[in-house]
Amino acid sequence: MKSARMETGQQFLMPKNSSIINSKLSFHIFNDGFFLNSNSEKNYFLYEDINLSDQKELVEFLKFNEIGNHSEPKIIFFDSPSMFIPSKLHDYKNSKGFLSNYTGLKPNYRVAFDITQDEEICVTYQLNKKIEKSLNECFKKIEHKHYSTILYDHLKEYIKSDTDGKLKLFVNLQKNKFDLLLIENQNLIVYNSFPHSSTDDFMYYLFALIEEYKLSVNSFDILFLAKLEVFKNYYSSVTNFHDKIKFVENDSTQNTNNDHPSPYFMNII
Repeated sequence: MKSARMETGQQFLMPKNSSIINSKLSFHIFNDGFFLNSNSEKNYFLYEDINLSDQKELVEFLKFNEIGNHSEPKIIFFDSPSMFIPSKLHDYKNSKGFLSNYTGLKPNYRVAFDITQDEEICVTYQLNKKIEKSLNECFKKIEHKHYSTILYDHLKEYIKSDTDGKLKLFVNLQKNKFDLLLIENQNLIVYNSFPHSSTDDFMYYLFALIEEYKLSVNSFDILFLAKLEVFKNYYSSVTNFHDKIKFVENDSTQNTNNDHPSPYFMNII
């Protein structure tokens, strides 16, 4: 599988002719770097080049990209897994305990949660306190969310007109992980995220979920979020055992960015 191209070096030292107000400004936080999405810039930057935790570096970066503190950016976290908890079962005081049973808690991170637009799910995750503090000091207001919250809200909107009630397994392929959301009658059955570095990894986890939920062959549809050249071997691997494959976006999407570790995500923000 081809890797997403990572931008390195001091590219941020070139001033951009951006609009005064960055209406679409967002920072997408990954383990080794971040993706900047603004009116004039869509690029991936490694932390070894630009350290978001270092306020001086961040201020310089924002200055040369003509991003003022009046902007209200979205901070979207991809660097830790999330846990979906039904809202009626969620207890804020026990968020840390719930999450620690699902994944290891990281130092210098805090537990946070989002509520989905339908108010059905509490998405619990960890966010980097140093990056959060640095960004808070550079902007008057920021909004943070886990990417899986945005993904869930997007798919719930997509299936609003769905009346067949059939099981649908949505697949969001990313550079080194993928998300599976099993939905029936517009209700989420399960969400999970798995690592992958090859089609073998992908098929292993896909079959594991199918077996766990006792899904018979062709009793459900598999819907990939987009048809991207970089993942063509993944699609063909699935077609060897499953006939009912669809694509939410059947053609290459204009907003898809191959520099983004989660390419389709640029299409839903």
